Amino acid sequence: MDAEAVRKQAEFERLFLAARVCRMRGDYQQAQALINQALQLQPENLDAREFAADILFARGELEKALEEYKSILQVDRSRASAEEKYAKIVVELAEAKRQKELLKKAIENPQLFKSSYSLPPRSPLVAAVLSGIPGLGHVYCGQYTKGVLLFLSVTISWLIFLTVRPNVSGSPDPIARFVQNLNVTAVFFLCLALTLHLYALLDASLAAERSHRDNL
Repeated sequence: MDAEAVRKQAEFERLFLAARVCRMRGDYQQAQALINQALQLQPENLDAREFAADILFARGELEKALEEYKSILQVDRSRASAEEKYAKIVVELAEAKRQKELLKKAIENPQLFKSSYSLPPRSPLVAAVLSGIPGLGHVYCGQYTKGVLLFLSVTISWLIFLTVRPNVSGSPDPIARFVQNLNVTAVFFLCLALTLHLYALLDASLAAERSHRDNL
């Protein structure tokens, strides 16, 4: 081996080693630049070519990496490491294509991709009955957050009503005594509690009806 060949071999090994160090550090751009320089010295070196394909793979350039592995296997069919990586990229590209097609179908036909975990149709009557406890009808219809918020809102409204309402003894008639013990604040929270309770009942029934339409 003449002096020039020895020099080129040493430079090739230096560049190859530097490229491996850069890859270990996660600097794939510099590793690719170094291995490309090494390949200019020994373009047929399969180890260097596979390393270059590995860098492309690591950088997410799957199609380019696939072509590189394919060209390596055309030279050496027994190169198991390149064959394994080639197969892995084929699977990843196929899965990416499948996901892309599913997304396209989901956008074009959203009804075909209803969640398999969606609730079955709910009965409006049952939802209304359960709404005797405000929010429970919504929980029955799968609207858990709304159900909890309605329950808390109605409960707090009733508690405030009972707290701010004067408790003055008066007429022996309970209805008259109830009216006597009302003030503006108490009336407000009484109306708020009753309104929210009525809303909970009606909205839960409508949610149950929508569940029937959505499952058609």
